[in-house]
Amino acid sequence: MKKEWLYAAGMVCLMAACTGTPQSSADELCSIDVAGAMEKPAELKLSELGADVRYVALETTDSCLIGRNPNITLLDKQIVVVSGKDCLLFDKETGKFLTKVGHVGEDPEAYSAPAPTYNDVDGLLYFMRHPTTLQKYDVQGNYRGKLAIPNKPAVPSDFCFTDSLIIGHYNGLAMSYSASSLLFFNEAGERVDTIPSLFPPMQEKAVEDIASISVLKQGNAGLLLSRFKNGESSINVMGIPFLWKSGGKVRFKESFNDTIYTVERNGLVPSIAFATGKWHLGDGERGTFVDSENRLLVSCIYETDDNVFFQCFQGYPKTHNGIYDRKAKTTRMNDEKEGFTDDLTGFMPFRPKTCSLQGEYGMIVEAGDAMDWLEENPEVTENSKLAALKNLTEDSNPVVVITVPK
Repeated sequence: MKKEWLYAAGMVCLMAACTGTPQSSADELCSIDVAGAMEKPAELKLSELGADVRYVALETTDSCLIGRNPNITLLDKQIVVVSGKDCLLFDKETGKFLTKVGHVGEDPEAYSAPAPTYNDVDGLLYFMRHPTTLQKYDVQGNYRGKLAIPNKPAVPSDFCFTDSLIIGHYNGLAMSYSASSLLFFNEAGERVDTIPSLFPPMQEKAVEDIASISVLKQGNAGLLLSRFKNGESSINVMGIPFLWKSGGKVRFKESFNDTIYTVERNGLVPSIAFATGKWHLGDGERGTFVDSENRLLVSCIYETDDNVFFQCFQGYPKTHNGIYDRKAKTTRMNDEKEGFTDDLTGFMPFRPKTCSLQGEYGMIVEAGDAMDWLEENPEVTENSKLAALKNLTEDSNPVVVITVPK
């Protein structure tokens, strides 16, 4: 029964329960002064994220209607939009609809969920097909076969790709009792190696131990809060990247840890440390964090050559945005509700929702929200950069806002 509870919960959340074993590094460890920035909140500006900004109105046809609360991924030439059960591709320059990629279902080419992981090595999109398969599609929407995932001790939920190996991260609640954090496997579906967890396994719970389960939204992340009859609780983070690439290197950041690591074959090399000072969240506080106003949990991270964007939870529901300037080595933070002031075009506050390998930040705005904002701020409508917004209607697909790297 305990294993059934863990598996069921693991299917709906991404759990940050462990980190890999850190190794020494000849590179200088970058320190981000979160504690200092918390003492002096500052206005964050869009020009800190990019040199310019573009507005891409997504084409609206019966074949590509986008519902509420879509997610986006920025590729080299395409915008991936996940809406409902659909994965749609649009041209990143023009917004023209290109194709629908695959489908949810049970047939041999189907996947379980429409949210893909992009493989920058082979240029394909990989979709999870439960329980142990990744379905492959190209950016023209063609099926390109499948890849088996080793399922011992469990199946990872996050993936990153190298020239020779796939890296998977055990980040679901069902994996929280596992001794492993990262899995290395090959195209043949063979397990090559694992990196052990740093944190001790969480104590297993049974279905009858649960008092309540709540799904919360906090910044870019989702939180699954489980409260148990004995007064204990556990918090599980989902919807944000735990594995990503920066400068050709694979990065890894586990929840409840203040360090970003570079993933190497012989272990994890510390790369960036968030200096949280008095706000540091200790290992013993993981289960009670959601009730704490005096601790910070570094959550969503987007990394470019110029800067590092990050979010921090302060209890619930407060979230902070932060930006670290790599050149100036400065850290600035503010309330996430404020967003980044658009000092480039004067449009509505920018809220980073994704980051491309090319260093572009992106957000997606509902057409109605954009229209309402322009109506309330008519003084900016003459800005030529906002021309893509002038022909919007209530039935239009959303607009994607993309920064131009410095």
